[in-house]
Amino acid sequence: MPSRIIALPFLVMIAICTFLVMKTDLFGYMNYALPPFFALAIIYILQPQIDWYYYKRNPPEMDEQIKRLLIKYSTFYEGLSLENKKRFRDRVCLYSMANEFIPKGIEEIPSDLKAIVAASVVQLTFGREDFLLNKFERVILYLQAFPSPQFPETFHASEIFEEDGVMLFSVEHLNLGFKNPKQYFNVGLHEYAKVFLQSYPLLDYPDLAATHWEELEKISGFSKATIEKFMGLETDELLAVSINYFHSFPQAFKTQLPALFAQYSSIFNLDPTQRKNPILTPTPSLPK
Repeated sequence: MPSRIIALPFLVMIAICTFLVMKTDLFGYMNYALPPFFALAIIYILQPQIDWYYYKRNPPEMDEQIKRLLIKYSTFYEGLSLENKKRFRDRVCLYSMANEFIPKGIEEIPSDLKAIVAASVVQLTFGREDFLLNKFERVILYLQAFPSPQFPETFHASEIFEEDGVMLFSVEHLNLGFKNPKQYFNVGLHEYAKVFLQSYPLLDYPDLAATHWEELEKISGFSKATIEKFMGLETDELLAVSINYFHSFPQAFKTQLPALFAQYSSIFNLDPTQRKNPILTPTPSLPK
């Protein structure tokens, strides 16, 4: 890590001072150890910021296995220009590094699962500079549908818990929605749509009516009942579902709901029907 490299000279200075004290019994040499000691303390406190500053400017190269995963299953990624593919890969790596992934029922979370989670938020916020959605920095992954403190009697596929900034997913449902979005509801995009709404509540979102469920079913093929059965929970999250479909089925969405498509394109600074370069304008930060 970059912070450890920066800390190394100060550690050497302290080691030298300690050696001189042991060699000469002159404890005055320890006075020279005080400045590097305080420097190490500052580096320790600022370690996350130092490492993030470096990696944001020098993202690690994505593993070839993850690249193949994106090529095979992410039609959004596969349609991008070479420059935008790199932007997508860099953001997937950065998101995976910046957030805490917590396994439930498995010993550790493999990198491909982290990438599937990260790919959802990266696709959603691809047109924006602020892509991390920092209000939610912990992701808990269960192998299958799970109960939770919010829904203790219901096994379900995913949820968010705003008070702790936590997202919860069933790996089984997450995989199905990512790899077969035309057959299974994409819970990754759905939960990140909810996180986006929580993160930026003051944006000009549309007022949707219950009749929009019929329009959304024409776009996706999923009825409200089908979504609820797959997720294991009743849902009135019409806004989040529509944002999900804007990203999942952009051409059908544009045809069926052109005005709503234009509004979402403005909010996300993105036209996902433009395959090579979907970003509309330079990307200012969203108002929080």
